[in-house]
Amino acid sequence: MSQTQISFSLRSKLMLLSIAVLIIPYIGFDYLRQMETYLRETLEASLVDSTYAVAGALNDKPKLFESSFNETTNSLYVHQLNNPVHLDGYTDDWLSYIDWSETYRSESVDDADNFKLIISKDDDYFYVLIQVKDDKLVYSTLDNAEHINGDHIVVVYRDKYQRLHKDYLAPSGPGLIRPFRYEESYDEYGVEIRTQKNLTNTSAVWQAVNDGYNIEIKIPSYLLGGHLGFTFEDVDDANGHSGTNTISTFDSDDYVGPGKIISSSKNIENIIYTQGRSEGRRIWVLDKSAQVLASDGSLKRVFPDNAFNIVYTLLLPPAYDQFDDDLAGASRLQGNEVKQALSGNTETRWRSSPDGKAVIISAATPIWFDNKVVGAVVVEETTNNIQIMQRQVLAGLFNKTLLIFIVIVFLLLLFASRLSSRLIKLNRETTEAIDENGKVTGNISVSNASDEVGELSRSFNNMLDRLHQYHSYLEGMASRLSHELRTPMAIVKSSLDRLQHEQDEEGRKVALQAADTGLQRLQALLTRLSEASRLEQALQEADKQTTNLNKFLSKCIEGYETAYPNQLFKLNLPEATTNYSINQDLFFQMLDKLVGNAVEFSQPGKEITVNLINNTDLVELQVINIGPGLPEELLDDLFNSMISIRSERSDTGPHLGLGLFVARLIAEFHAGSISAMNLENRQGVCITVAFPAD
Repeated sequence: MSQTQISFSLRSKLMLLSIAVLIIPYIGFDYLRQMETYLRETLEASLVDSTYAVAGALNDKPKLFESSFNETTNSLYVHQLNNPVHLDGYTDDWLSYIDWSETYRSESVDDADNFKLIISKDDDYFYVLIQVKDDKLVYSTLDNAEHINGDHIVVVYRDKYQRLHKDYLAPSGPGLIRPFRYEESYDEYGVEIRTQKNLTNTSAVWQAVNDGYNIEIKIPSYLLGGHLGFTFEDVDDANGHSGTNTISTFDSDDYVGPGKIISSSKNIENIIYTQGRSEGRRIWVLDKSAQVLASDGSLKRVFPDNAFNIVYTLLLPPAYDQFDDDLAGASRLQGNEVKQALSGNTETRWRSSPDGKAVIISAATPIWFDNKVVGAVVVEETTNNIQIMQRQVLAGLFNKTLLIFIVIVFLLLLFASRLSSRLIKLNRETTEAIDENGKVTGNISVSNASDEVGELSRSFNNMLDRLHQYHSYLEGMASRLSHELRTPMAIVKSSLDRLQHEQDEEGRKVALQAADTGLQRLQALLTRLSEASRLEQALQEADKQTTNLNKFLSKCIEGYETAYPNQLFKLNLPEATTNYSINQDLFFQMLDKLVGNAVEFSQPGKEITVNLINNTDLVELQVINIGPGLPEELLDDLFNSMISIRSERSDTGPHLGLGLFVARLIAEFHAGSISAMNLENRQGVCITVAFPAD
């Protein structure tokens, strides 16, 4: 693999690994989905708590719920005016109310004629829209002051003194209508005379439409007391005497019982306001007949702008700030939660907006007086608040994750570049350190970094040093073998030459003995060359047994005293018996290498000390000789193969630098380690073999 491929592989893998950071927003998104159920339950509980709070402020206040104690019917609900109304006969100004028009039909005549009524007010005027459906429109000619011969509307009301009034709207054509009322008087003969009196305080406009006509009426507030009603007189012929159909907002045929006016209560609105309001939440207060007495708030709220709103829409259900609110401006509420509340129970209901763009939850609870239900509180809110909250949380999570992702990618890219450059450098130095013939020609820069690459560079450097030592040994092997082989071969050659010329039997024996000595030295040299490889095979087949090291070492020292009669030995043993699992033959071979090495370098007359130290968790065997110290640079490499510090030929036999290497192999076989150190002032050497305690 080339350097470019190595670098690309590392970068690509680390960059791929960085993508795992994207699991953070996924976990957050999954958590948000699971939290939606909890948030819905929390929202439902919050709405119920709000109904309790508002109902608690309205309980035991009967004056606010007079309509709940009156059994009157035919009441008319008056909406609070939201926008100006221009009297033109069209419905453009009534769009926020028109869905709550009340429809009135005749019960006595089986036809399709009817009219719809909607009323609103401000501080000074009542505004009325009447949408009449009439299959035959008949205008009044107004040629008869005592009788109206066309379709007309009668406005019936009681003033603040409870006096009954009837105002007539009889259009003679599209446009402005002059309202009037009848005044009765008697002539000199006692005959009743009815005369029309035009009204200037009330305004009305008549406008024809496809299936009937519309009438807009403007009535001053001071004219009306507490009751108001409307009657539509449908005249089907120009004479006005036959085919007349009466449709009224109240049941009384003699116009004496107009319905009660019900409008939003300022007192209740103030109480609702003091309970606090929340954006996107609407509160209703109803009387016992589910008529709206007051309302506050709106279900709609403004969404915060977000650049990633499209992304969130793909992940979360869409949240709309505009949707069809079917209860906006309602005069009466229906629904199971309202019925349950008016029955004395607290209930909630989930529903969708007509266009399906919003989910609305409503909670209703009863209002009490004297242990009787006099009304209900309904609190509504959409789940858009939950969706907005989800989007806000997701936005924060997405933005933070994006920032973290960018930082991590940058750091990983920086780390990958640094790592790849270090590996490229290490690869280049390793390649250039050895030539095509396998000869070490360079070195590897040792890194001080504590990571794996630094450790790898140090390992390569150590390996290169050992390889260099090995090559150095091999390069010196010829001279070393020549040095070691020259004497025994010279002995053998001289002995053979002597045999050719020696006639004396005794001389021939001496020559043969000398030749045999040379051959033995050659044999010893070959034995040492193969000793290491044979030892590794022996280690694989060797077994161990528990041995008393005190007795074992005592016997070994006795043998060394016999083998080296001119050498002094001292053995120091612990008082307690030290038992350890060893292979006695191998252990003796290791000790033989160490003692033999110590004897060779020991000064004459100086004793060799062997110490056995039994610590709590370590057993140490020390071999100490008094003599020349070791070079400091060789202390770490002394136990590697083919390392020797002898510069001159020794009479003890050939030396190829394998003795201490064999000792190290045997120590490691016994799970131990071996090390060397110079005594103080380099007056000797201490070889220590350490074993973990059994």
